[in-house]
This record gives sequence, C-alpha cells and structure tokens, in this order.
Amino acid sequence: MHDPSFPEVGSIVHFEHVNFEVDDHDMATVFFMGGLGFTRDPYKRADETNMGVNVGMQQFHLPRRGNATSPFPGEIGLVVPDLTGIRNRLARLQSLGKFDDTPFQATDDGNTLQIISPFGIELRLHAFGTLSFLRPLGIAYLDIPVPPGTTGGIRAFYREIMQCPAEIEELAGDRAVVVPVGPYQHIHFRECERDTYDTHDFHAAVYVSGFNALRDLLISHDSLMGDALEQTFFFDRIFDPGSGETLFRFQHEVRGLYHPDFMRPLINRWPMAAEPFSDQAAVMAALQEHPGLATSR
Repeated sequence: MHDPSFPEVGSIVHFEHVNFEVDDHDMATVFFMGGLGFTRDPYKRADETNMGVNVGMQQFHLPRRGNATSPFPGEIGLVVPDLTGIRNRLARLQSLGKFDDTPFQATDDGNTLQIISPFGIELRLHAFGTLSFLRPLGIAYLDIPVPPGTTGGIRAFYREIMQCPAEIEELAGDRAVVVPVGPYQHIHFRECERDTYDTHDFHAAVYVSGFNALRDLLISHDSLMGDALEQTFFFDRIFDPGSGETLFRFQHEVRGLYHPDFMRPLINRWPMAAEPFSDQAAVMAALQEHPGLATSR
C-alpha cells in the first residue's frame, strides 16, 4: 500500500547547485565563508575565475567574469544547523563595515533569518528541524516569482516533459507550482505581480534519470541550448507541452547520473564543534583597540 509519508520525487533526483555571477570573490569569501560558515570547495572552481561554495551536499557556483551581479527576483532557501552563530558572525562583520555600500540586510524572526546578500541575492536560512530536510545543512528550495496565470502550464511542463509529480499549492496566500527536485528539495514557481520576472543568467543544476530521452524530447521542441555533449545540457524556457508556447524563462543545467560530479563528496565544516572564527575575531578586536599592532595570522 502507498504510504503518503514518503512522497515521490520523479525523474529529477538531486538539486545540486545554484549558479550566479559575482564581481568580487573577496566579498563572497567574507559573506559565505566568514559570515555563513560555509566552505570553499578545495577541488573544483578553486581558481581566481570561479568559486564553489559547499553547503552540505549542495553548492553555490560563483563565476567571476567582470560583470556586476544581476538581480534575482526570487529567494533561495537553506537549512543550517545553527542560526545563532550565523547571526553573531554577520552582526560582527557588519559592525566592522565589511558590508558597507552593499545591499546587505538581515531580518531575524526566530526560526528563520532573511538575508539580502551583499550581491543583492535574497536568502532565507531555516533552523534545522523547522523545515523537512534530510540533513542539517543544505539548499532546500528555490522560490521564483512567475506571472499570474502561468502555473497550470508550468505544472504540465514538469509533469509531461520533466516527468516530475509537480503540484499546485498555496504558499503564503499565493498560487504556486511546487516541483520536487530531490528528497525534500523543491522549486516553487509562485504567481505574483512583479515589474520584472527576468532571472538573467542564474541557473539551477539538477541530476535526472532518463537523461537521453529528456535531451531528445527537448531537442524535438527546439529548446536545447548548445550541443548536449557528454552528460550535461542546458535549456532556458518552460513551455506549454501542447502548444509549445513559452511560459517562463529560467535556465536549467541538466546532468545525467553518469556525470562524474553526481553525489561527489563535498567538504564541509559543519557541524562545528567550536566557533571556527574565534581566533580571527580576537585578532580583529585587538587591531581595533591597537591600530598599530602587527600580526602574522
């Protein structure tokens, strides 16, 4: 008998990373590593042109090509083991002026911390245990605004083209398509009135079963970006499966299960037995009190 406590995932089995360009890797280090406590991937995207930030079994990919970060109208939802440490580190970095002249904001409502990053990207951090998720650290969802009247077609696209059990639900009073993209991982396409729905060069990377069939189906709908060599392809339009009409543009990176990065072990400092930045904090405090003090740390 079907047990409803174990929801089906469908052909998208793992949501791995969110990619967007940043123009300053120093600021990315301050925010993602110094503030949020995440870990730079030491193996891939570790040169001056790109940065991989590990978040449990997920990542941020932050290429640097010399362009300003484009605005993103949605929200990225993360699960973290300890909101208190993150609150304290962000407050300290802000007091040191690290986020001056950036859009950075942090709003605390107890179980979540809503953050506008220094790049203008909105994140919402959820305390582990308050949101269904398999592990204490990871990227749980993307929440993306879409034009009113598009959710029916978007659900049909994910059901018929992507072979996912997408459903229409109400999220905070808005009609939304909830697309499962891994165990307790979702993309929400939420209907709301916005001046723009442009997602620019952001993309989400997912791993799928049925890779070849999906690639060929998207080719038949003239929707593939590039030549789909090896175990990766991109597409950037969600369309009505019947009419072919474009409903919404958002770039997907699609990988097969034979891709060498599928479930690659990622190094993470969480869970942290002790505050990993306490030595730097002590040094910075001493430097503030004694500006002439030199240190080799």
